[in-house]
Amino acid sequence: MAGGLGTRLRPLTDNIPKSLIPVGGRPVILYLIDSFSTVSRDYILTVSYKYEKIVELFSGKLSKKGNFLFSVEKDPLGTAGGLKKTEKFLEETFFVGNADTVFREDMKELLKFHIKNKNMITIGLTKVDNPSEFGVVKLRDGQIVQFQEKPKENPISNLANAGIYIMEPEIFDYIERGKVSDIAKNLIPALQGDNKKIGGYEIKGIWIDIGRPRDLIRANIEMSKKYTGKLPFNGNIYLGKKVKIGRNVIIKDSSIYDNVSISDNVSIENSVIYDNSQIGDGSKIKNSILSFNSILGEGVYVDDSVIGGGLLLRKGGKIEGSILSSGEENK
Repeated sequence: MAGGLGTRLRPLTDNIPKSLIPVGGRPVILYLIDSFSTVSRDYILTVSYKYEKIVELFSGKLSKKGNFLFSVEKDPLGTAGGLKKTEKFLEETFFVGNADTVFREDMKELLKFHIKNKNMITIGLTKVDNPSEFGVVKLRDGQIVQFQEKPKENPISNLANAGIYIMEPEIFDYIERGKVSDIAKNLIPALQGDNKKIGGYEIKGIWIDIGRPRDLIRANIEMSKKYTGKLPFNGNIYLGKKVKIGRNVIIKDSSIYDNVSISDNVSIENSVIYDNSQIGDGSKIKNSILSFNSILGEGVYVDDSVIGGGLLLRKGGKIEGSILSSGEENK
């Protein structure tokens, strides 16, 4: 499922679909495909927003990763509605996953669990610190007996729906063709109402939803390897190609992508700097994302912000807790 708009990550997603946002140096969708590759090489990508870029990526060198079919939704149909559109290609047990998550798991074990329990659907679950931000479930003997959507208080558990599923083709009988429909909100309740078996399997591997800026930063840090050079870098660092770094630069727990130019006396912490950006002398960046082609002048301070691509921040600028879109400038 790669059709999301990525509205919470704008302006980063103004020019690329959410599933192609780089994490640890590669499009986020590849983490899901790598996990699925242990059980299949046949993929259907349900796409909508800026789908041409996804088609282009997987029609090129990445086509070697498997056989790819694209289901284009000119008007988004939701997770279940988009799934219904692929019905004629799915005649046996199949996997479904959100392409905007960093995901690593042994899918063979998940499949064994699904088959052993003869489930109609098996949902991958992950423990979360804040259940109020997710749909959570209550398990009994591997079966889901209760759902609770983003509980504000008294959560039934801290086991959240990770957006990873194994399904049987019979689920299509419960989805109306051409209608906007959601797996969690519409399909699963319909199956519950018909007493179909819905299993829950707690995944043990990595799972990070990149839906918000702070989560995208965390995913980049988690998926980056520590830089072992002589420069004063700390924590998990990703360095892309042709990165230029000046003197007295400090980088901690951050990802720096291709063709980024960093001047002298710069400090970057817990941040992501995407391709072709320029950072002026003495600037400080914390807990922030600089989109592609961003330009920071000298002595700019950025904290807890998302800076749109092509944006110019002038000398001495100070940005805190902001989202700045392309075409804006601070004076």
